[in-house]
Amino acid sequence: MLRNYSNLFLALLLVSFFSCEEPLEIEINQESRLVVISHFTQDKDLQVFVSKTKSIQDTREAGAVTDATVMVFAGNELKEILELVPGDNATLEQPHYKTKELNPLSGEVYTIKVSAPGFKSVTATNSIPTSVPIESVKFSPVFKGTGTKDLTINFEISVTYSDPVEVNNFYHLVFYQELYPYSINSNGDTITSPNPVFVRPNRIDVDFPGQPLTKHFDNGSFLIKDVSFNGKEVTFYLNGVYTFDPSEFSPGSFLVELRTVSEAYYLYHLSLTNQTNAKRDPLSEGVFVDDNIENGDGIFAGYSSSINSSNLVN
Repeated sequence: MLRNYSNLFLALLLVSFFSCEEPLEIEINQESRLVVISHFTQDKDLQVFVSKTKSIQDTREAGAVTDATVMVFAGNELKEILELVPGDNATLEQPHYKTKELNPLSGEVYTIKVSAPGFKSVTATNSIPTSVPIESVKFSPVFKGTGTKDLTINFEISVTYSDPVEVNNFYHLVFYQELYPYSINSNGDTITSPNPVFVRPNRIDVDFPGQPLTKHFDNGSFLIKDVSFNGKEVTFYLNGVYTFDPSEFSPGSFLVELRTVSEAYYLYHLSLTNQTNAKRDPLSEGVFVDDNIENGDGIFAGYSSSINSSNLVN
């Protein structure tokens, strides 16, 4: 799926990619509870999406909660009461709450408190870990055309970084292809949009088994825990494929984002991934979603980001 991120600086766009996620299916409770989703990073406003679970007796669609009060604290100090941003049907943007003044800092411990009429107040605490930089990326694309449409790009890629010693680190490795929409006017001139869109790979897999990578439920990224390579340099080898229409888009850079994530981020996404996999197996038992929202559901988790780019045409 293509998503348009007009008028956003590229680096900010990529580190905020998951901030607009909505949760997967959450188990139905006897009483409706608040669901809070927030993935936050440094030097960007903090965004919080608030919805609700459905009680057994409620036959209405569960939707966004737009009458909540959302407060963020640094330590015990109230930093800001977040403002509501209405949804936009044209861009599919969901209603959410955001800070106007606060841009979170790495290492600072933040707590949110969310309250809404008819619900128990919920709280969560988390922080942004120190970023681990990508040291190198090797990207080898192979073009396979099928006429004027559906150009297929098969690629091999390796990603190298050094894991900090004596620290338990958690990562989310994400891939994007930058594409620029273009059109041809009546004079035959090519008009290229300055605002790229980004596609995720149709498929991406490890080159060989044994690498400590867990494929995320989105099938285009990987969760990583440093148990087997703590304090060492590590290289991951992968291969994948994506497609685009060359009559509508021209390719830009292939982007690799290494997110250094909090343990809460990692455990939440890992449990959602396990839940998704379990649903494919009719004999599998249910999987508990490991969240960090007290009295509610969802996630409030920090991450930092390192981005590396390669040209599609080498």
